[in-house]
Amino acid sequence: MTEQDKLNLDSVVQEDGQKASPEVALTLGQWLVNARQAKGLNAQDVASRSNRALRQIEALEADDLSLFGSANLLRAVVRHYAKIVGVDPDEAVSYLPAQYQNQAAVLPERESRVSEKVASQGTPLNKPWIGKIWLVLLSLVVASLLAYWVLGTRLMKKQEGVQKVSEPNQVQVITQSQTVAPAPVVEPTAAPATAPVENEAASAPSLPNDALMLKFKVASWVEIKDAKGTVLLSGTQEAGTEQTVTGELPLKVKIGNASQVEATWKGQPYDLKAAIANKGKDVAKIDELN
Repeated sequence: MTEQDKLNLDSVVQEDGQKASPEVALTLGQWLVNARQAKGLNAQDVASRSNRALRQIEALEADDLSLFGSANLLRAVVRHYAKIVGVDPDEAVSYLPAQYQNQAAVLPERESRVSEKVASQGTPLNKPWIGKIWLVLLSLVVASLLAYWVLGTRLMKKQEGVQKVSEPNQVQVITQSQTVAPAPVVEPTAAPATAPVENEAASAPSLPNDALMLKFKVASWVEIKDAKGTVLLSGTQEAGTEQTVTGELPLKVKIGNASQVEATWKGQPYDLKAAIANKGKDVAKIDELN
């Protein structure tokens, strides 16, 4: 704006042609309105280009400076307004009231530039979609943490259950063919034709004197060790099976479901029920079997 234009805006010429009266001081709002109108813009145009609310532009033109709160923000808005309407930003700031001029004098140049940049870009928090994005992100983080905690807890419980159930059952079975010593061959002798049963009994193989024979009516768990601690028989024996065990005495015997197992020791029946210490568990324990 030229000096002549400013005189046309700020002075009034008397009708009788005499000397013009002193200049009438314009307020900041009036000066900005004149500059805007000279540019052919309206208040909405300035609001759109400055990314400010229309009510802020209208308040500035009405000299209602209380709406801006901060002096830094006010000066930044004034400078941006001046650039839009094509006038000098420093001249526009000079129209501010004295209290804002004093504060402007002591502020560093860098702070003024930062405030102007903030004013030109608008306040991000005034945009509602920013808040919605943060809310969605926060919800996703909370949901992820909750899912991780639930799945981790279930996995830990499942692993603990598997460790308790899966106990290795190593079965070391000594079969009858491995433990029974070959019986001596008995030559058949002449006998009366009236005694065939005695001949069959004489020809049947006999068990070793220190053999332990077990007959299982039901499935039973067995562990038998010799005097050196060597495991002779260990594991679950199926119902209807038989096992014969020999080894260095004394033997250490442990049998589950003992009441359903028939034992023969050194050719004689052996009462396993007498070795059951706790009747409720039905487990026979023999520390030394000689």
